[in-house]
Amino acid sequence: MTKKNIHVDEDISLEEQLEQLQQQDKDLDEDEITILKQKIAHLEQEKADMLEITKRVQYDYLNLKTDFERVQRISAEKEKSMETDSLIKHIKKILPVLDQLKASLNHIDPDKATDPFVAGVKMVYDNMLKALEGLGIKPIQSIGLVPDSLFHEPLSAIPVEDKKMKGKIVQEFQQGFYLEKDGQKTVILTSKVVV
Repeated sequence: MTKKNIHVDEDISLEEQLEQLQQQDKDLDEDEITILKQKIAHLEQEKADMLEITKRVQYDYLNLKTDFERVQRISAEKEKSMETDSLIKHIKKILPVLDQLKASLNHIDPDKATDPFVAGVKMVYDNMLKALEGLGIKPIQSIGLVPDSLFHEPLSAIPVEDKKMKGKIVQEFQQGFYLEKDGQKTVILTSKVVV
């Protein structure tokens, strides 16, 4: 049996190359043809195995990428939620002080309104409101509005002579506040009102 130099052309299939070889050289014996067919079958099987592995790896990669992006998104949402929850938790401790300052200012005798101490308390109150505003925390507007169950907690109802004020808030016992962040409003403390 003689060994022949066989040139492999990658642009055409192996079976077509085998046919060309058979036509070029009729002296190939049956053993050589069988060996070449076995090699072709082995190479075709290896190619199919490699394609299967490639598909599996691509599928696994896409799943991992999707899972990673989901975990990143959930982590970012949790971080934002934790920031908001922490801010609300600490602001709830400050709001009663702010409410007491407001009540003190509302009960000042008009004769003492020009007193430097009263002016100092008013300045502290105003500065606290500005600081809260800087954090996105705003007071809930109440007087003259129709009660909103999300923002207002009606404590009682009283009759009014003005027909325009019927069913609207006429008095506020406690100022409410909400946090506005990313276009969403989160109530920190509802306004306690009289309708």
